[in-house]
Amino acid sequence: MKKVSPFKEFTSVKITKAFHPLFDVEYTSDENLLSYCQNLMDKIFKLQYSEISNFIRHHCSIAKNPIVWLNHFEVLILENENLFKNDGNEIRLIKFQTCIEVKKYELNSEKSRQSLPRPNIKEINAESQERYFSFREVKEQLEKINSFEEKIVFLTHQKYDYQQSVIDFVNPNLPKFNKQCDKEIKRLKEINELELSSHKVGTKVSSASLNKIKINSNINQFVDVFFQLNRELHIEGKPFLDGNTRDFAMLISNNFIDKDGQEISYATVETILRPSRYDKRPKSHRRINVDKFIK
Repeated sequence: MKKVSPFKEFTSVKITKAFHPLFDVEYTSDENLLSYCQNLMDKIFKLQYSEISNFIRHHCSIAKNPIVWLNHFEVLILENENLFKNDGNEIRLIKFQTCIEVKKYELNSEKSRQSLPRPNIKEINAESQERYFSFREVKEQLEKINSFEEKIVFLTHQKYDYQQSVIDFVNPNLPKFNKQCDKEIKRLKEINELELSSHKVGTKVSSASLNKIKINSNINQFVDVFFQLNRELHIEGKPFLDGNTRDFAMLISNNFIDKDGQEISYATVETILRPSRYDKRPKSHRRINVDKFIK
C-alpha cells in the first residue's frame, strides 16, 4: 500500500459468532488509520469478482455515514491504483469502481426517498412490502439531478428495483411503473442527442471568432488532470472540482485544441473521463500528479 485515505470512521468489528471472515476487518486495540487501510487493501485482493458488490454493501451497512465512508474507500483505491497493474488486476479495479458508483446511486436514491413525504395513493403506481413506486415522485427527483448520465442510471435502478420486487398492489388507473421509466429514458436520450447536435453546430459557427487554448501535452494527460480533481482529490469530503462528466467534456472540447491545432472530440474526452475507462487514461509514469501541487 502506497497511501492511506482519511477515513472518519472505521468499519472494523470484534470477532463474534457473526464475524464474517471474508468481509469483516478485525478490530484490535492498537488499530490506527494505517493498519485499517492496509487491512482493507488486503481484503480487496482476496475477494472474488462476484463478492465485491456484497463486500461494499456489508461495510456500508456498518458505517454510520455510509456515503462518507464510501467516498474515502474510493480514495483509498485510487491512491493505490498502481497495485492493480500487476497480475491482471486492472479488471478488479474497474469492478470496484463500478460497484462503488452503483452503491453511491443507491444510497443517494434511498436518502432522497426518505426525505419525501408519502404521496397520495392515487399517485402510487405499485407497492411492495419494502417500498412503494410512484413515477410522479421519480419525476420530481429527476428535476434535482443535473447530469444526463446520472438521470439514466437513476431511472434504470428504479426500473430494476420494480421488476425485482414482489408487488402486492398495482394501481389500475396508472401506467406500469417500469414502462414509464422506459419512456422517460427514451425521452432523455432523444433530448440529449438533440442538444449534442445543437452544440456541434454552435461550435462550428463560433469557432472562427473563438481563440481556443492549445494543449501541448497528450490529450489524455490533460483530461486526466480534470479526472483527478473531480474523482480522486477531495477537500472536506467534496471533490476539488464538483461537476458531471458531460460538463467537463463540453468545457474541454469547446475551449481547447490539441498540440497540432486540431479540434478535440467531445466523445474522446467523455470516454477518458469515465471511471471505468482506466485504459484510456495515462499510465502512472506519464500522469501529471496534481496532488503534489495542491498540498
